[in-house]
Amino acid sequence: MKYFSLVAIILALAACQGAEVSEPLAAQSRSVSSIIVDTLESCKLHMVEGWPQYGIPPLAPLEIPHKRFNFGTGELHATGALDGLVVRGLNEFDIRVMSANLLLSNIKFEFHFASLNLTTQYEAEVDAGYQMARNGGAFLALEDLNISGQIKYSTGVVGSSNNVRIKEIQLNLVAGNVVSNIENLSKYRILNRKLNDVVEEFISLTINENTDFFADWVDSTVTPICNDLIGDRSIKDILDLIGGGSK
Repeated sequence: MKYFSLVAIILALAACQGAEVSEPLAAQSRSVSSIIVDTLESCKLHMVEGWPQYGIPPLAPLEIPHKRFNFGTGELHATGALDGLVVRGLNEFDIRVMSANLLLSNIKFEFHFASLNLTTQYEAEVDAGYQMARNGGAFLALEDLNISGQIKYSTGVVGSSNNVRIKEIQLNLVAGNVVSNIENLSKYRILNRKLNDVVEEFISLTINENTDFFADWVDSTVTPICNDLIGDRSIKDILDLIGGGSK
């Protein structure tokens, strides 16, 4: 998800800034939103191959061979690893809202994912008042996922090598449904299903009832990462990223 957020935000700003360089403000304000939409639609296609020249791997699907995890909440604590992690659906989204206000330097957006899901093999050591080891396959999906918000940015003098900076990212996530199918949470099938129900409810509540916490985390974490990724690249460099290195 992190890679997708960085690419989407930077490409949107690049399209916006590219229009600013080429057209007067009054004329571009009516068309820049469609330019951003076209840019993101192009981004969907490039996500299959990624942007290796910028260190961004393929995102459709996103494959991670091995990932350690350390998770704790309340009396539950789990450590372990995920192997053969595959995330699907990052490029399968509809753009429901895209509105750029160049005078106020902000972009409002809304994306909808029918399903964003992952499959993996896992191994975990779980402490829930007693120790237990678990392993097996896992499938998790966020269905009817809506991502909306706005990006506030600033621009410097046209022609400078570093004239785009993200000031603030406001993000809101709403998941319509969560699907969990994790094997071997219990050796009893009926209890395993009940534990998956608990996982589904936990993820749903975490996303839908902690919107302010998540928004603050995204702004404080993703904003500086995006600005670091932009670095001292020129507008031409960023526009080249959109086309995968082409003009």
